[in-house]
Amino acid sequence: MKYSPGLPEKNCNVSTEHPLKEFFVLLIGAISILLAVLLLLGLFVDLAVQYIDPKLESELFGSFTSDDESSPNEQEQELQSLLDRLGECIDVGYPVVVRINESDQMNAFAMPGGSIVVLSALLDKVKTENGLAFVLAHELGHFKNRDHLRGLGRSIVLLTISVLLTGANSDISALLTPVYNAEAAQYSQDRESNADAIALHALNCHYGHVGGAAEFFEIIAAPEYDLDWSLTHYFSSHPEAQKRINDLDTLARSQGYAVQ
Repeated sequence: MKYSPGLPEKNCNVSTEHPLKEFFVLLIGAISILLAVLLLLGLFVDLAVQYIDPKLESELFGSFTSDDESSPNEQEQELQSLLDRLGECIDVGYPVVVRINESDQMNAFAMPGGSIVVLSALLDKVKTENGLAFVLAHELGHFKNRDHLRGLGRSIVLLTISVLLTGANSDISALLTPVYNAEAAQYSQDRESNADAIALHALNCHYGHVGGAAEFFEIIAAPEYDLDWSLTHYFSSHPEAQKRINDLDTLARSQGYAVQ
């Protein structure tokens, strides 16, 4: 028999799958595992936050509220008075102070330790007391839900995972960033919606109606502020403005709140 050299019909050392297919399968698998880890660690953070006593939080993060030693100006005093009245409807467990920072951005945010920072551009645009009351009550809602601590804890988790997985490799970190952002954005949107619900209840508790609750959202939903391009709002840390207006209207109707 004459020997005819040749390769075997099957080679177990060489995959028959297209390399791109294997790459996408591995990539999807890695992303799924990463999202599962983020979810589990996020749930652990949420659970741990519930055991942080409000007084302990105030002691740990009190420096956030004491950085500005200057006396509150007249506008800050008016906001503080409104905030204190709203606090009778939302008990967060410790005093909360409000400060105004000069900025071209329209925003307000809760700081660990009991401080609400209102950016001056928001005060220039929101004209009614009820509109300002909703913004302040919304931030009190974040304190009530401990969202400021949840966000801080989750940020630490994301940073730790990023360092462990990528080290100093900025290219890999940039590849994973959309995964982090997508998970964080959806979680943040849920917390924002919960804070909206608490704020709406506080307005009804304080005024006996919820008129003006949507003023801030109506401003940013105007054409000159509308950033709702395609699906981008799904990756934003806040729900899209018109959706929040609709949700507030639906909630007010379901709870039987008077509009005026």
